[in-house]
Amino acid sequence: MGKSITDGGLSLARRRKKKNNSRKIWFVLILLCAVSLLGWKIWTSDEVQMRFVYMWPYQGEILEYSGKNKIDPFLVAAVIKNESNFDRKAVSKVGAIGLMQIMPDTGAWIAEQMGIKNFDPLDLYRTDANIRLGCWYLGELEYEFQRNWVLMMIAYNAGRGNTKAWMQENNWDYDFNRIEDIPYSDTREYVRKVLYDRDEYYKLYKNRLKKY
Repeated sequence: MGKSITDGGLSLARRRKKKNNSRKIWFVLILLCAVSLLGWKIWTSDEVQMRFVYMWPYQGEILEYSGKNKIDPFLVAAVIKNESNFDRKAVSKVGAIGLMQIMPDTGAWIAEQMGIKNFDPLDLYRTDANIRLGCWYLGELEYEFQRNWVLMMIAYNAGRGNTKAWMQENNWDYDFNRIEDIPYSDTREYVRKVLYDRDEYYKLYKNRLKKY
């Protein structure tokens, strides 16, 4: 028995509905893609990145003390971001204090080397003091490791002794730059992240600082 006119009409209606639904789905997908692209462009814009990802509080102190110690201010900003996320009251599980996460005994040694008398570990909670001591220490590490930022950041994270030991054990020289060869995973990721963030700070702020 052949199909009735009514059956044919229903089939045509179903096909039209299916076609309309397909168009709606494609429209929604295109709209979602457009919104996602717009959202990504907004999120990756310099203004949003500086406001929510690469903030730079205490810029004045960082520029002052990085300048006095002849070290890169963008590197200092990246160190602080990774050490404390700019929380001057931060204290680590092992007792490192403040913005640049300085251990009290390291702070005392730095203060002695700088000729600062009556050092108090509580000084490390003070923004100015913490950045001053931390920048001096970074300058010392930069000199000791012959301006090699990879070795310098290894030393800041894992200690100078460990860095020298790894250099000797693995035959690293002062041109070493293979971050993936760093034996300790936490230090490896720390160095990679700090140097990446340093470049991001440079790209975002280099034209916004008078000196640069």
